[in-house]
Amino acid sequence: MPVKTFYFDNASPNHTEKVLTIVREHLIENPAIEYVVAATTEGATGIAAAKEFTDKKVVVVSHQTGFAIENKNELSDENKQEIEKFGAKVLTATHAFAGVARSFRKELGTWMTTEIVAVALKTFGQGTKVCAEIAMMAADAGLVPVNKDIVCVAGTGRGADTAWLIRAAYSHKFPKMRMKACLCKPIEF
Repeated sequence: MPVKTFYFDNASPNHTEKVLTIVREHLIENPAIEYVVAATTEGATGIAAAKEFTDKKVVVVSHQTGFAIENKNELSDENKQEIEKFGAKVLTATHAFAGVARSFRKELGTWMTTEIVAVALKTFGQGTKVCAEIAMMAADAGLVPVNKDIVCVAGTGRGADTAWLIRAAYSHKFPKMRMKACLCKPIEF
């Protein structure tokens, strides 16, 4: 399988269009890849990915409800509908590396294993951590297979600056996940 890796000088939401182009080129060279999973917060990246990859099975993963504000999801209903208009599925679920573990850190100052793993993955960049996380979340929801390669797109804060070729795993089988190839990521983050 041919794989090219592109490195951005820095992390930025301004790289989203280039990331989608890099992913498209990889998919053209590797047509057997059927799934693209993209992280989105307010919906812009999710809409862009859904629009770009209408020929693939696209899963857009949003923040969990209450992430920023109680009883509120940052992905508006209008943006969710726009994503779904292009045939993509929207997944809103507890973050695989957070959930109950994060509550203990925030409440008691005690770090749990999943958040330690998240910090370790962030040494490669926030987008890399998010790619691993959304791969598991999509697998747990039954939206991507665990026996085929998928491409995950994420970023640092907003937008996209990172893409990985991943063999997803369910969260309860995290050590089985394979971060197979980095398609792009920032050098400075």
